[in-house]
Amino acid sequence: MKQDKISGAAEIETKAMDYIGKYLGKKELFEKCFIMLSLYPSMASIWNIANFAFLYGKEAKEKFEEMKKANEKVVEHGKKVIRDGYTILTYSRSSTVAKILKACKSKDIKIICSESRPKYEGRKLAKELCNQFEVVLTTDAALFSFLDEADAVITGADAILSDGIVNKVGTSALASYAKERKKPIYVASSSYKTFPFVFIKEEDGKEIWKNAPEEIKLRNFYFDLTPSRYISHFITEKGVSKTKPQFKYEVAEEIMKIRNLLADKFHLVR
Repeated sequence: MKQDKISGAAEIETKAMDYIGKYLGKKELFEKCFIMLSLYPSMASIWNIANFAFLYGKEAKEKFEEMKKANEKVVEHGKKVIRDGYTILTYSRSSTVAKILKACKSKDIKIICSESRPKYEGRKLAKELCNQFEVVLTTDAALFSFLDEADAVITGADAILSDGIVNKVGTSALASYAKERKKPIYVASSSYKTFPFVFIKEEDGKEIWKNAPEEIKLRNFYFDLTPSRYISHFITEKGVSKTKPQFKYEVAEEIMKIRNLLADKFHLVR
């Protein structure tokens, strides 16, 4: 399994379900889950997929289907938030947010997004939407300058934790400024992105500058933690709420073993 650095979390979920689904009830399951979680340690839904695999065996496929249906419900609730004439500012590329925006094709809305370096997934989002809506694409740093034009900020989430959400690095700064400017910020995510912990890992610095002088230390992180106090509403499969969804399952012993194996490699966040 190779790391997908462009797709949104919900798209990667589907790939992970297909990958792990082949090993349910088999002796290779632990190894395959460890590989998968080493690639995507920041994504709570991937931890949930592995956790369900250990807790439920072959019956985990029923949970996988529940996760897919939950993502569809998030889109249904999300499109009701966006009113005709709205300007929506979003960051990075959440496949769930992309589906919500596409579901508003009958509405006259404007979308502001940024490149989302270093992999430029924001450009991919802009291409997806430009035939349906007016789309403004800017640099990540300039996105703050457009906030006053927006009626609302909508982002996805890779994890919902007790202390906040994990999402594309820069989300925390954007959410903080949105709160200061009194702009509502919505997080569109199913409750299956809740988990007691995830890890944030450092990526290859060459993605930032391929031929940088050796004297420069490059630091490349894809994710950061945004405190819950910056989030106005959560859009989940249950509707729109100011209350953050909560994790409600037990954690398998195998998951804790994988957590311990990854603890020396990545930064733990809860």
